[in-house]
Amino acid sequence: MGFDELDYRRAAARLDMPIPHVKAMSAVESSGETFWDMNGRQVVPVRFEAHWFGKLTGYRFNTSHPNLSCVDWTPSLAARTRAGAWDQVERARALDRDAADAASSWGAFQVMGFHSRRLRYDSVRSFVFSMSSHGDDGQMDAFVRFVEADPALHRAMRLGLWDVVEQLYNGGGFGGAYAQKLRAAVAVYGGIGAPATPRVMRKGDRGADVAALQVALGIAADGTFGPVTDAAVRGIQTAYALVVDGMVGAMTRAALGL
Repeated sequence: MGFDELDYRRAAARLDMPIPHVKAMSAVESSGETFWDMNGRQVVPVRFEAHWFGKLTGYRFNTSHPNLSCVDWTPSLAARTRAGAWDQVERARALDRDAADAASSWGAFQVMGFHSRRLRYDSVRSFVFSMSSHGDDGQMDAFVRFVEADPALHRAMRLGLWDVVEQLYNGGGFGGAYAQKLRAAVAVYGGIGAPATPRVMRKGDRGADVAALQVALGIAADGTFGPVTDAAVRGIQTAYALVVDGMVGAMTRAALGL
C-alpha cells in the first residue's frame, strides 16, 4: 500500500511546498510504502532503536536484554527483515510498552515515537494508534506535524535545501548522501503535478511496469518479476551502493533512469 496523489497534494498544501518535495521525502524514507503485508496482515512500517530503548528505560535492561537495550547506536542490532523489526518491538513492549513504542520509528516517514508529545498527540500510544487505524492519512498527518513543529526544517524542505534537511530530519552523519538521494528523488518526480509515486516492484509482481523494468535492466521482458529479474535488480543496487533488497523503489528507478 502507498500514498495516492490526493495524499501528496493535501500535505503539500498544508506545508506550502512543492508536491515533489513531499514525494521525495516519502520515496527516500520508505519508497512510499505505508503498510507492510506480513502473512496477509497489514502492519505499519517500524524500526526499533535499541539505544533509544536503553535511554528511555534508564538502561535497566542492558544486562538482561542486550539485544534490545544498549547505550550507543549499534548497527548490528538492527533487524534485517520486516518480521524481525516487528519482533523486536513486541519483545521490547513486553518489557516496557510505552518505551518500546517511543524508541521506534513509525510509518512511511519513519517518525520516532518519542516525538509524540511535541507533535500534539495525547500520548505515544495515541500516536501509534493514529498511524495504524487512520492508515495513509494518519501517517501523512504525522509527517506534516513533524515538519510544522520545526520551522527551520519546514523552511529547508519548502525551499529544497536538502543538505539542511539531512541535518534536521535525520540528524546528519550521512556526509551528504541522504541529501543527494532527496535531490535525485525530486528530479524523478519533476514539477508540480508530477504523477503519484509508482508502486514498489518486487519478486512475484507482474505487469507492464515490470516489463519496462526488465527492458531497462537489459534482460528478457516477459512482465514477470522472477529470479532473473531479482538478481539483475540486486546487481544494480550493489553497483550504485543502494540497499540491496531486490525491491524497486524510487532510488533504484532513478539509477535505472525509469
